[in-house]
Amino acid sequence: MKPEENKYWNPIMETLPRERLLDIELKRFREALRWAKESSPFYKQKLHGIEPEDIRTMEDISKVPMTEKDELRAAQEGKEPYLYGDLLAVPSERLSVYHQTSGTTGKPVFFPDTYESWQLCVEIWCAILYAAGFRSTDRVFLPFVYNVYIAFWQGHYAAEKLGCEVVPGGGLETKARIQKIRDVRATALMNTPTYGLHMVEVAKEMGIDPKKDLHIKKMICAGEPMPESTRLRLEEEWGADVYDHIGGTEPGGWAGMCFQKQGMHVIEPYYLHEMVDLETMSKPVPPGVRGVAVITPLCRRCIPLIRFNLKDVMTVRKDSCACGRTSIRVDQIGGRVDDLRKIRGVFFSPSVVEEVIRGQFPEVVEFETVLTQEEVMPVLTLRVEFDPSIGESQYKELRSRIKEKLKIRSNLTFDIEIIKPGGLPRYTLKSSRFKDLTKQ
Repeated sequence: MKPEENKYWNPIMETLPRERLLDIELKRFREALRWAKESSPFYKQKLHGIEPEDIRTMEDISKVPMTEKDELRAAQEGKEPYLYGDLLAVPSERLSVYHQTSGTTGKPVFFPDTYESWQLCVEIWCAILYAAGFRSTDRVFLPFVYNVYIAFWQGHYAAEKLGCEVVPGGGLETKARIQKIRDVRATALMNTPTYGLHMVEVAKEMGIDPKKDLHIKKMICAGEPMPESTRLRLEEEWGADVYDHIGGTEPGGWAGMCFQKQGMHVIEPYYLHEMVDLETMSKPVPPGVRGVAVITPLCRRCIPLIRFNLKDVMTVRKDSCACGRTSIRVDQIGGRVDDLRKIRGVFFSPSVVEEVIRGQFPEVVEFETVLTQEEVMPVLTLRVEFDPSIGESQYKELRSRIKEKLKIRSNLTFDIEIIKPGGLPRYTLKSSRFKDLTKQ
C-alpha cells in the first residue's frame, strides 16, 4: 500500500466512534485516578475524599480539582526522592529518561519516564508525525541541540520508529545547518516556527532560496504557538507542507495536525481533553467557544497528571474532519492565559500581533511588542525590523498600514518604532517577542 493511501498510524484507534472513545477515556480516567491516589504522595493528599467510583459520567470529572504547575513545583521542592519528590509514583530504580520544563515561567519541573512510559510517549508522537505525512522514505533533519527538553527527543525517536532516516543538527550554527540540509538532501524538518523563519532569513543571506534550492517537502513545528498566518508564511518561504502540533514536558505531545490542516487532532483515547471558561476557570465550555485547555494523560503512570491546567487558550472545533479521524480537534488561537493583559479595557494577547504581521506584512523580518506605562496610561509599542531591500522612502506608508491593521484587529492603538536591520534579537528555540516592562 502506498503511504498516501494509508492515512492512519493506528487505524482502529483513530477511527473509533465517538461514543466508544469516550467510554474508553472514562474508564482510563478512573484507572489513572486510582493509580495517582495509591502511588503518588502528592495526589494521595490532593485527592483525599475523591474516589474513582464517584466518577460515573464524563460530567463527574469536573468534581476532581485541577492540577496547577505551581503545585508540581512545590511537590518537588526539598522533597525526597530527589529530584522528583512527592510526584513520583514508581520506584526510582525504574527510571530511564530525564526531561524538564524550560523554566521560563519559574523554577523548572522535573519529569522522568520509565522505559515503558517513554515508549508510550514515542508511540503517541508516531501518530502525530504520521498524520503530518512523515513516512519511511523521509530524511528528517532536526536543527537543534535537544538538551533536556522533551519535544525533539520524542520527535527523533518517533521518526526512527516510523522508519525515517534522522539527521541530528545540534552543535552547528545556522549557516552550517542550512548547508547540511542541502548536502544530505533532507526532505523533512522539525523546528520551532521562529527558527523556521530565521533559517529562511539566513539562507537568503547565503544566496540560497529554501523553496528552490533545498528539498524540504514537510515540516512539523513545536515549542511555541503558531498562528495560521505564521504557518502559511512558512509554507510560502519553504515551498513545503507545514504542520502544527501541541505538547509540553508535563503531558507530552497530545495533539497534531493532519493533511487537512484544519485544527489539531487530540490523540485520543490516550488523552482526556477538557475546556473550561476564561472567567471562572471551572465551568465547561462547548465547541466553538474560546476557553482554557485542561489535559489528563490517561496511560502515563511514572508521574501521574490529573486535570492539568495547560493555560492554553483555544477552541474545540464543531465540525468533523474529512480525514476520517474521529478525535476532537482544537484550534490554538489565543496564546496563553499568562500572556493575556487587560489594556485600556480590552483583553490583549501578543498572538494577535503575530497573526497580523506574519499574515499581512512580508516586509517585516522581525518584531517585538513592548508594554510600558506612561503616568496612568499603558502604552503598546511595536518595534519592527524590515527586510534590508525595503527603502526608507517606504517606511512611512508601512508604519501607517501596520498601525491601522493592528487597530482593526486588536481595537488598540500601537506606537510603531522602526529598528535598523539586525537590531532585534533572533531566537533559535522559543521566541520572546512580548516584553511587559510595567512589571519591572
